[in-house]
Formats: sequence, C-alpha cells, structure tokens
Amino acid sequence: MSDPFAREPSWDPRRFPPAARAPRAVQTLRMLLDPQGYGLALRERLGPVFSLRVHPYRAALVCSADIAANRAVLTDHERFAGGDGAALLRQAVGAGSLICTPPPRHLPHRKLLLPPFHGDRVVRWAARMRELVRAGLPELLTGDGVAVRPWAQRVALDVILRVVFGLTDPGRVALFRRALTAFAGMDNVAVLFLPRPLQRDAGRWSPAGRFARLRAAVQDLTRTEIAVRRAESRRRGGTAREDVLSMLLEARDEQGAGLDDEQVLDELTGLVLAGYETTATTIAWTLHLLAHHPAARNALIDDLDAGSDRLLKATVKESTRLRPAVYYAIRTAVRDTRLAGYPVPRHAFVAALFPPVHLDRRLWPQPHLFRPERHLAADPVAYSLTPFGGGVRRCIGAPLAQLEVETVLREVLARAVPAPAGPPEPARLLSVTLVPAHGARARFHRRLRPAAR
Repeated sequence: MSDPFAREPSWDPRRFPPAARAPRAVQTLRMLLDPQGYGLALRERLGPVFSLRVHPYRAALVCSADIAANRAVLTDHERFAGGDGAALLRQAVGAGSLICTPPPRHLPHRKLLLPPFHGDRVVRWAARMRELVRAGLPELLTGDGVAVRPWAQRVALDVILRVVFGLTDPGRVALFRRALTAFAGMDNVAVLFLPRPLQRDAGRWSPAGRFARLRAAVQDLTRTEIAVRRAESRRRGGTAREDVLSMLLEARDEQGAGLDDEQVLDELTGLVLAGYETTATTIAWTLHLLAHHPAARNALIDDLDAGSDRLLKATVKESTRLRPAVYYAIRTAVRDTRLAGYPVPRHAFVAALFPPVHLDRRLWPQPHLFRPERHLAADPVAYSLTPFGGGVRRCIGAPLAQLEVETVLREVLARAVPAPAGPPEPARLLSVTLVPAHGARARFHRRLRPAAR
C-alpha cells in the first residue's frame, strides 16, 4: 500500500488556506498545550478554514473550524476521502482495520462489522460492565484526591478484555492486560505523531523500537486467541459466545466470505486503540466536571435516584461538547478543491476540528459553561455536536462507548459524590485525544445511603 505522506503536497502558501506565521515547532507546541484555545484563536484570526504547520505533516494540516466546513469534510466523500487520513495510525492498527480502509471498500466492510454493535446486543453487556465497575470502585472511594483518568483506563481495559475479547481465564486476562496497557498507552502511541525521522526503529530501546516490540507482543497474544476461538467454533459447529471477537469470526458478507485472521487482528487492534483512551477520557472529564459543578452534580444524582436517565444522557452530551475526547477527524483531499472558499491542494491532509464548533457561541449560548440542561430540549443542529465523528466514518463502537460511560456514571454516583481535589484542569492534546492535564483529579465522598439501582 502506498504511503499517503509520500504524496503530501509541498508547502506553498498560495495553494493552502491562510496560516499563522509562527515556526512549525511553536505551532506544534501551542496546539499540544492549549488545543481548544489555540484552535478558537486561529479561527478568529484566519477564518473558518486555516492551515496549521505542525508535526508530523510535511506541508500543513488544513483545518476546518465551523459547522459548514466540518460537515463538508465529514460527508463530502467525493472530495475528502477517509482511510488515508488515518495513515498515522496504520502502524498501530494495521492496514486492514476499518479505521484505515479507504473507499469504496470502506462501506461494505463497515456493514460486515456492524452486527456486534447493534443496540440489542450492546445492552446485553451492561451487567458485565456493572460488575467490572463495582470491582474497581474501592480505588476511587479512598476519601483522598484521585486521578480519575488512570482509574477509568483500567476499567475501560477490563471491559475490552471481557466484552471485546471475551476472555474469562484469569491467566489470559492478566497476560492481555499487561500487553495492552503497555501498547495502547498514550506514551507509546504518541511515537506515531513524532517527526518522521524519529519514527525509525533504531533498536530495542528507541521509541520506535519499543513500539514495535509492544505491538508484536499484542499481536502474538491475539493471534493465539483467534486460533483457539476458531478451533472451539469448529468443534461446536458455531459459537454461542456474544463477545465481539466471536461475532467477528462468524461474520459473513453478502457473498458468504468472512474475515481472515489478519483482518480480525487488525479490527480488534483498532477497537482497542479507538475505544480504550477515548472512553476512559470521557469518563474522567465527566466526573471531573461534575466535581466542579455541584448544582449539575446534585441534579444528576437526584434524577438517577428517581429512576430516570434523561439527565444522565444530557450530562454525557454536555461533557463531550465541552471536552470532546477526540480533537479532530482526518481526511485527505481527493483532488484540488476549495473549502469555504479557501484552496485545498490534492492529497493534503484535512482535519475537521471538533472543539471550535462545540464552543461556537452562535450554536451554543454561553458555550464555555457546563450546562447539561441545554440538551433536554430539541436535538442540536446536525454536525454541531460530533464527539464520535460524523458521516459514514462515524465511530462504529459509539454505542458500546456510550453504554460504558453511562454505566460507570450510574455505578459511581449511586455510591459516591465527586468533589474537587484541586482547580479545574485544562485540556492537553495527546496524539488525537484531549486529556485532562493532571489526570482529572477529584475526591469521592461515600454516600451515607447508597442509592438502589
């Protein structure tokens, strides 16, 4: 498969949207340290579409930062194609992953993978999720300040091991947990976002060498699990399991063809990397925001105690509006084109930035305030809220992530009240994820009478 970075056009300010004059290193640093503020400031200065000269892009990353431009990038597949846009992740998830599958193969491939994520199947996993959350609650309920994001990462990984991989043997669970924790950690995945020369494997202890070693460990474990599960299915004439791995092995397209082992491996790796950090980060942000907004927190607890989930869903929407886990969705320009009147050269990388739209005062009154009740009225304007992306490349695991976030919040708030353990934390950009600067610290006070759910 060709390398999209090799086709990236060279920098020519006449062929790109307007760009800031700061050096590439300065722009990169500002985007990492203040991604939301920097994106908003550039939109105010340069317009709804601008160029970011940041690593690891050779020329520039074309950024759309208003609702109309974002909708075009996410839905106009004749001009802005997916697949190649995820080139940075190809080394991690594999070229066969849905994340990296270009058109026209993407849509039929997506249909093949959809059954495990249908609503009725996802709901069956709720009981297992509740067990896993309850098992991890003692780590939160210490009375001291706790960094929520590492805790949420451990819970999210346990959900992946039990629900996605279907692991039950404690020994296998422990092996996978160690391997996936090391491989999927942002300190490892961030290697993919370094300047290109630093991504070369310079030996076992180089960042790229460590990445390759950790990826190989995960792949070896996963291939063994796939082989075991296929053998089990042949003995039984099919599988009665309902984990994602088992359903991927049974999936068939309209011609009766299924996925081979390498395709299943790539899909599982993609699900881990797409779902692990983003789900954990959403949980962390939501609990951190609730800790710092006692009126919203108390209203949510009262509503949950009354047996309603209306305010719960609104709270998750508001959290993902104010602090979306994913900063942008990447596409590539199929041909020389224009976006909101600005030139975009063929093969340029194009990013639909989510925070500038989520914080647009024309769409969201008082956009920087945490107000879950704003989502209790009519649904928002299409593409004004896109925490899971949009168009045909919207995150396929969104129903699973939504269920997991809601389950964690129900279980935590039934037993504890989050309170501040320091000032509100700013967002930092880690690969494509907006993470709390200090892990989303909060203090959890036990409820005197835990709510019955």
